[in-house]
Amino acid sequence: MFMPNDVYSMDSKRLRVLWANRSVVIWIDIDYDRAFPKISERIEFEELLAKRILQKIDDPYISVAMTFPDKNSKAEKVQERAWVAIKDFVAMEPEIYPKKTRGPLFQAVQERAGTTKQTVYRWFRRYWQLGKCKNALNGQFDRCGGLGKPNTPREKKLGAPRTITPGKGVNIDDSTRNIFRVAIEKCLLTEDKYDFDYAYNQVLIAFGVPIPCKAEDLKEVPTKRQLRYFYEKEYSPILVTRKREGEINYFKDFRPVLGTSTTEVSGPGTRYQIDATIADVYLVSERDRNKIIGRPTLYFVVDVFSRAIVGMYIGLENASWVSAMEALINTIEDKVEFCKKFDIDITEAMWPTIGLPEVLIGDRGEMLGRHVDVLCKAFNVEIENTPPYRADWKGIVERYFRTVQTKMKPFVEGYVTKVPIGKKRHGKDYRQDGIHTLYEFTQMIINIVLYYNNEHIISTYDPDPELPEDIPYNALTLWEWGIEWRTGRLRRPKKELVRVNLLPHTTATITEFGIKLFGCYYTCKLAVNKGWFERNYQGPRNITVAYDYYSANVIFIRLNDDYSDYLEADLTERSRAYRDMTIWEVWSRNKVRALINSENSLKKRAGSINLAKKLEEIARKADHENSDTSKSSKASRVKDIRDNKNNEKEYERHKNKSVTEEVENDSDNVIPINKQPSQRVSFKLPPRLKDLLTEGENNHDEK
Repeated sequence: MFMPNDVYSMDSKRLRVLWANRSVVIWIDIDYDRAFPKISERIEFEELLAKRILQKIDDPYISVAMTFPDKNSKAEKVQERAWVAIKDFVAMEPEIYPKKTRGPLFQAVQERAGTTKQTVYRWFRRYWQLGKCKNALNGQFDRCGGLGKPNTPREKKLGAPRTITPGKGVNIDDSTRNIFRVAIEKCLLTEDKYDFDYAYNQVLIAFGVPIPCKAEDLKEVPTKRQLRYFYEKEYSPILVTRKREGEINYFKDFRPVLGTSTTEVSGPGTRYQIDATIADVYLVSERDRNKIIGRPTLYFVVDVFSRAIVGMYIGLENASWVSAMEALINTIEDKVEFCKKFDIDITEAMWPTIGLPEVLIGDRGEMLGRHVDVLCKAFNVEIENTPPYRADWKGIVERYFRTVQTKMKPFVEGYVTKVPIGKKRHGKDYRQDGIHTLYEFTQMIINIVLYYNNEHIISTYDPDPELPEDIPYNALTLWEWGIEWRTGRLRRPKKELVRVNLLPHTTATITEFGIKLFGCYYTCKLAVNKGWFERNYQGPRNITVAYDYYSANVIFIRLNDDYSDYLEADLTERSRAYRDMTIWEVWSRNKVRALINSENSLKKRAGSINLAKKLEEIARKADHENSDTSKSSKASRVKDIRDNKNNEKEYERHKNKSVTEEVENDSDNVIPINKQPSQRVSFKLPPRLKDLLTEGENNHDEK
């Protein structure tokens, strides 16, 4: 199967597949700076592949496709200009590829953008060669020095000098930017909808313009143009609209709507719908079936064109990005291996749906944040969020929840009914009827999904005009027809790459014990080689890492903004207590430890105070009982230290000997239980040995 964006090598040439069907393959040389799409017979490609002359390789420009420009940067503006000019034309496949039909389309782009023919050719060539994504049109100013670095204001005014307005003007420094930011957020980014002139007046007042104000007081102040430049640079139109109109009105009246689910799909992978629900069944614990664990969360991802269920998640996590991420990852997972985890054997043909879509529509609760930005920019997946109270925008996946659970209802216990619990005497509590574990429930759902994908006929399917009349409206049949005749819009990145980039990211700290995250320490070979854990390490102390909620054993280090570049770091032995825990368990353990430490801190402080009091009393008593040494000279006091030490040693020995003899005398008064008491073992030194030791000490002292 030749899929779009697949890259092959043939001799010294590298090719990218742009479009394919069962007859032809359209490709382009990705290394030739004057290349254009070429059309080859599919059988020719298959023969070269069989002879190993043509070999599939990894995409060499994956980092270009997954690295997007900074927000509001010049590179982004260059990208947007090119994308706006060609986005409608690159979707005209395969008309955009043959030379005869390509020329007029290029001419239309040239007229729309108002640019040269060479520029239009360069746009299309870069789009095709670098991965058929918007990021391929990036300005790539990162190759130039000084990109994005603000000019440092000095005594001289930056920019062109004034020719009409009196005065020289002022440079915009950090304090002025802070004034701009406060004025914008208090005046312009609110639902009160104050005008721009009012915000500028507030800037002048905060800048220190005297009141009452005179014309000459406004010569050396920030201009209205400077405020507008900062406003347009720092705040996007979407953010401004959302703040001024409010979240509800924005999603109701201003959010772009691209049409219905069924009319804007051209093939498999064009659009997926994702949604979650709480299953209508109570489950029991796998470890103890007497314990009821509640109702599981069920996620489905459905392809709009074929109605096939392409991904799923069943678990106990609430509907959130954590569980939605698992459902999305399942869309690119090998379903044969997935079913094996639940003792279900299938073939690849029974569930062949693998790949990310062109458009993903879901609830705004899960589809917001950094993860969505990664899906959009790195994997070229457009996100659509349904506004509140508009579940009908995801009607296909919503309907599947109802049909799947209806199919399951006769075979499960603990199914939720409409009868309220406890409203009637002797009323039935369906929660008590649960007998299935999460594992068994998942097995049931997988078998139902396989049935709907392979055997179920969709009676309400709205067919495409080009769909043959004799084809059954079955999910996988429609999927296979779409893959063959429509190519589809699927993306097939590596599962590990998608998973790491969709994981939550945060900042970890580099310490001498390892990379610290949530109280755990991690290490990797690169960190050791670069000396991150040396005490004289002078590099940055904070790094960005990704972590998996389900395992604290490994984290993923992000060294740069390239989403294809990451390193694994393992848990060190210092943190062995956290091994095989989840991140939730780590947080819980840290919370318990923090509670214990806080409780013991008062006890520690009280003990410290008591210790200081006791030591002070001992010192005071010693000072009180110490004899007056002021009459003795310092030399006389230190002269006989050795003799004084030996005398004190003899005193201590005799004192300890007396104590020992007292204990032995007391033990003589003990009446043994046995009639013949055993002879007590004596640990006294022999007399001669005592003499020898005493003689050795005396000789030593004489020296």
